Amino acid sequence: MLRRLHRAGITRGFVLVAPSELARQPLIELPDGGNPAHQARWWSALCDLITTQTGLSVALVDAADGGPDAQRVLDGARDRKKMAVLEDVTRAERSALLEISRGVCTGDRELLTEAGVLDAPTCEPWQVQMAIRSQAASDLFASMAWSGVLAASA
Repeated sequence: MLRRLHRAGITRGFVLVAPSELARQPLIELPDGGNPAHQARWWSALCDLITTQTGLSVALVDAADGGPDAQRVLDGARDRKKMAVLEDVTRAERSALLEISRGVCTGDRELLTEAGVLDAPTCEPWQVQMAIRSQAASDLFASMAWSGVLAASA
């Protein structure tokens, strides 16, 4: 998994983002009835926000519950230098990504549960939306940017 990350250009800490269906999230207002293009733009803006607020890279993978295609999200981002899409990630690789990530952003319940078991900081789209509205996004991502040493297995 580390080789795949390095080949993708991610050589330092990263936040794992799995773009999930926004319509399933509370407190997210979706214009255009949840238009897939709007959802991809929302996730792209989130990735830009993460790189800006934390200084970390973003590793994009497709969520198990569907949602915007990770490559489409990357294509819509402003600064793609600190972002990469990892395709065809196996379940074991996904677990390894969760274990070595500085945080996880998704609405996918399974990923959030697994990340929680591994004590990785997590946030859901609705939490990000509320932090943006209250101008507290930097507080939300602080635990990801300043998290301690990675687990010994990483």
